[in-house]
Amino acid sequence: MAVVIRTTEVSDDPRLRDLLDATELERAGRRPNPLPFVTAHALLRRLVADETGIDPRRLEFERRCATCGTDRHGKPHLSGMRDLHVSVSYGEHMAVAVVTNLGEVGIDVEDLESADFDGFGSVTLDASETPYLADLDGDDLLAARALLWARKEAILKATGHGLVVDPSQVVVSAPDAPAALLEWKAREHPPGPTQVSDVDLGRDDHRAAVAVLTSRPVTVRVQRG
Repeated sequence: MAVVIRTTEVSDDPRLRDLLDATELERAGRRPNPLPFVTAHALLRRLVADETGIDPRRLEFERRCATCGTDRHGKPHLSGMRDLHVSVSYGEHMAVAVVTNLGEVGIDVEDLESADFDGFGSVTLDASETPYLADLDGDDLLAARALLWARKEAILKATGHGLVVDPSQVVVSAPDAPAALLEWKAREHPPGPTQVSDVDLGRDDHRAAVAVLTSRPVTVRVQRG
């Protein structure tokens, strides 16, 4: 299996809720706007179902936090399918999901507007990454910021650490260079071989990336919903 990614716009289709289990519906209900969560998790269920032939309503997910060990949060895993790895990400407008058998995986999607804040560099970038953005402004700057953030968060989702690890401790390649993890400076155990790829979403207002913990070659297949 390649790294199979599916993308879609956030939907208010009420039929999507029928695909989710009670835990997912409860989590969705805790959000001021449940539509992105519902869209993303329905998307993940449909993607895994299409790759495995299993009814999307019968899939069972569990969560494990790599930092504290709880099952109340953390990256999702498919119950009873140890060889398949999944990740999901969503924002106000878009959702993305991924499945692969190559290794632990993480995916992230970012709206350019989410990168439009003062102090981005201080909370996100290592000193070696600051020059990446020096000559950029306007939408070019926001696109570069969003791409760097997506690469870093995809890596941290793949490792299972999430934002427990400071993103500035995860050093990635320049926005105009092939995606790569250059250095892991965090005190947490480094992830080992990590393949990072940017994801073409077919739209200008978002950026996305995927990371897989593997030394094997990675082929990414993107499906647009």
